Amino acid sequence: MKTLELARSATTLYKRGQYVTLSGVVLLAVFGSQVVSKGSSTNLLNLWLVYSIAALGFYWIFALGGRFAFSQTFMMALGGYTTAYFDRSGIGFLGCVLAALVVTAVTALVVGTVLWRTEHFYFALGTLAVTEIGVMLFGKTSSFTGTNGNITGIGYPVVFGHELRTDGEVFWLLAAVLTALLTLTIWISRSPVARDLTAVRDMPTVSKTLGVSVDTLRMTTFVTGSAVGGLAGALITHWQGFIGVDSFGLNLGIGLFLMVILGGLASHWGALVGAAFYVAVPELLSGLQQYMSILYGVLLLVIILVFPTGLIGLADTITKWRRTNHPGSAAS
Repeated sequence: MKTLELARSATTLYKRGQYVTLSGVVLLAVFGSQVVSKGSSTNLLNLWLVYSIAALGFYWIFALGGRFAFSQTFMMALGGYTTAYFDRSGIGFLGCVLAALVVTAVTALVVGTVLWRTEHFYFALGTLAVTEIGVMLFGKTSSFTGTNGNITGIGYPVVFGHELRTDGEVFWLLAAVLTALLTLTIWISRSPVARDLTAVRDMPTVSKTLGVSVDTLRMTTFVTGSAVGGLAGALITHWQGFIGVDSFGLNLGIGLFLMVILGGLASHWGALVGAAFYVAVPELLSGLQQYMSILYGVLLLVIILVFPTGLIGLADTITKWRRTNHPGSAAS
């Protein structure tokens, strides 16, 4: 009986901790936006928010659904070009973003259906091929993507009739979107679906024998995660006022993978930590820009070999060590 009560207490603390952490992240981001005064720093803060949104979508696909997809940057580009196309047609900001969500979701459904019988490495190769073909087509077609894949003069985000022109104003929109997505992710992690997703990711064959809808769950995470990528692409396009095909190449695809791996696959918070690391390191080490690829490669090797659970997992290991060696402080 006592064990059951302790388990319930731990579960309650975990549930509360998720929302406490979310509140802390939001407060930290708001505090950062108020402290930052330079335009370039505000730009980096917004870039972190956008990459966090895209990385969170990739986390849904990879960590929850167990599918490694290299198509997230293609979905970001598709979302960006879709919102730009409808913006030129006179559609409002919310209508453009909604269209980007629908188009990327439908495209992901088609891609997922075509590649559905492939597994693991072959699914990754298939989505990589989709990305390479898509990026090449975006650079060649002018009716949808503009000359050489470049479109300028895209309208600023408009929320409740207010046009968000500055980085400081756009920050609140990006922070609100990320908060909503994190809340949804927390809800999923607390729901019974989380157990099914874990089983699908780790033991898909066994899950099928137990009646778990493996195909449905995998397709759902792939489509919704890709749609989130499209949302990130639409938001960054309206924020910056232009879109270019060079912004969504293979480097960004590898970057999203690094964000999730560096942060840690065990928690959705890892996507935010990894995105912050990915944005901050090039700025802090601007003098070593030509060696950045080597640096990321070394960091990836260190994380895989020494800290396979990522930065979030490292923090969790330190916390467990402190509780083991200082039981009095944990009890208090």
